[in-house]
Amino acid sequence: MTMVSEQWFIDIIKENTPYKRVNFAEENNIDLLHDQNTTPRIFVGHRGIKLQYPETFFTDAYKGTDNQELLITEIQFICTRAELPTVRDNIKNAYTGKSPFPGDSSFSTINFMEASLVAKTTTKIYWSESVGLVMPRIGGYPY
Repeated sequence: MTMVSEQWFIDIIKENTPYKRVNFAEENNIDLLHDQNTTPRIFVGHRGIKLQYPETFFTDAYKGTDNQELLITEIQFICTRAELPTVRDNIKNAYTGKSPFPGDSSFSTINFMEASLVAKTTTKIYWSESVGLVMPRIGGYPY
């Protein structure tokens, strides 16, 4: 299986949105809500990998070879409350349907999984979205 770097996700957001403050995620820092810097600020980091059929892991080794892996990546951003719908739409449009695997783009593209609120103030929102990417079995890709 071929894993994709976090940098690839950062690059597609920078290339396909007006936002250039896209960085690697660190530990959640609610203090960022009180930062006087202009928003939005975007953070990207992998959360983990899940199997398509986790129940077969210990029960059937043969099926295990056909058990696809799903890379889960978290995209967090801080913006004003008024900007939330626009920023979320821009980021979602930047990644939806994109693939780091040109030969497998009909099978392996980034898709939305879930979203949730991290923190909020009266003026800002700290938002988190999880996206998934099925990792193909054939290696040799640049990411």
